[in-house]
Amino acid sequence: MDLSKNPFHILGATTRDDKHKIMDLAEECSLLSDADECMNAQSTLTRPQNRISAEITWFPGVNPEHIESLLKQLESPHQNLLNIIDLPHLARTNVLTAGLSRHSNMASTDLLEWILAISHAYERIDPEDVRRVLNEERNLSGFPQIADLSVIAAEIQNQRRYYTQTISTVINNLSVTERARILTLTLETVIGNNNSRCPILIDDLIQSYEQAVGEDLEKKQKIIEAHDEKLRAMANAKNPDSTLQPIVEQLIQAVKDWDTLAQPIQLSKRSRGERHDASFEIAWSIQELAAHLFVEYNKYNFTLQLLNMLLDVFAEVPEIVEQIEKDKNTVEARIQEEKSFEKYKVVESQIEKLKEATDLKKPDSILTQMVNQLIQTVKTWDTSTQPVEANAVLGFTVRNIALHLWNEHQKLNFAIQITNTLIEHFRGVNGMGELNNRLNEDIATLYDIKEQRKQIPLPKDNGLSGCLMERIITYLVGFGIIGIIALIGSLMEGC
Repeated sequence: MDLSKNPFHILGATTRDDKHKIMDLAEECSLLSDADECMNAQSTLTRPQNRISAEITWFPGVNPEHIESLLKQLESPHQNLLNIIDLPHLARTNVLTAGLSRHSNMASTDLLEWILAISHAYERIDPEDVRRVLNEERNLSGFPQIADLSVIAAEIQNQRRYYTQTISTVINNLSVTERARILTLTLETVIGNNNSRCPILIDDLIQSYEQAVGEDLEKKQKIIEAHDEKLRAMANAKNPDSTLQPIVEQLIQAVKDWDTLAQPIQLSKRSRGERHDASFEIAWSIQELAAHLFVEYNKYNFTLQLLNMLLDVFAEVPEIVEQIEKDKNTVEARIQEEKSFEKYKVVESQIEKLKEATDLKKPDSILTQMVNQLIQTVKTWDTSTQPVEANAVLGFTVRNIALHLWNEHQKLNFAIQITNTLIEHFRGVNGMGELNNRLNEDIATLYDIKEQRKQIPLPKDNGLSGCLMERIITYLVGFGIIGIIALIGSLMEGC
């Protein structure tokens, strides 16, 4: 009941007036106002059982002089009403609700503050405290005490419906989108990250809101289903991506529009430990569509667009987020595998061309360009995003060409360049212990050979040089440089 319709307000009476005073006030009232209204007010206030409703919906526990001040403030309500905190909780809830009902064109931020103030005030109402206050006032007015606490509780519940209806009426003046936004913000404020219990009045508001937007949600869900069906049909017909992209964007926007209206309901249910079935239905239908595009047509880009949208839209539904994150990880892993395979094929092609050119004894000027190109490609290989197996395959594949360049063609500098590149690129990379050990052994051997080349003087042409060089090269290729200085003498004797 609004304060302006309360029998105490109609007659100008207080909770401390006795039965005779009320009758006198009713007689005066009937001379100036609607006589029936005045007599009905008198009947309510002078009958103990009927009087409870009027007492609950008035200012229980508030000094009559203070009541006059509050009623004057209600004539032009403003934010100062929110700052009145020294009232009993029931009286404060009544005055704040009356103040909200008199506001017009309230900004969303102000509306949020009023909703929170009213809901928190209501949460603090204790029926036992209310009964104590009413009995104290009845003691002064001569009316019988209230013994049955359930009567008090029932009247408070009736007033609760008035609070909910009043707030809903104000909210309904907003557009449906703005209504959803303010309720979402309200729930996020009261629930918080700890998923606290939602105040009773706000729960009531959400139930009222859910009934009001039910038809809008159904319409938006049908739009989602239409876009889903159209996208599947176009993908099945192998339409190009350029024609699929607009449909994907329209579907994403349709889901976002639906979720904007559904968010208050989702949050409210989550706070009660309940599941919002419609959210799961839509999420799984889009997830299934994304899987279809991924598995059947390799539409990785569209799949990720849809999955990212679901993660954003259903962020407040943990069960959905958990599953979608798994799907997204699977898709991203597949994409990374394909990128790795494509880059590996580039490396493999470069190695094949380099090997062929070397075997055909192409000049070093050509080989230099090919080696540099291979080195640059290796440097672009992102070891941090690749699985251990992919890193190992690439590393050993490139190592093999370095070995080939030296073992088969004595291209020492090229072998050193490639090996040093691999050492630098795979140093410290997880799982590359064996590769790094092999590369370190390789580079040590190659540098030993390079050093020994500097120390061996070019032989004179005495008829033995051809035999000597032939046997030295054979030795170097087959066994490496270990002990080469000691062996040179014996090789020359043999010749």
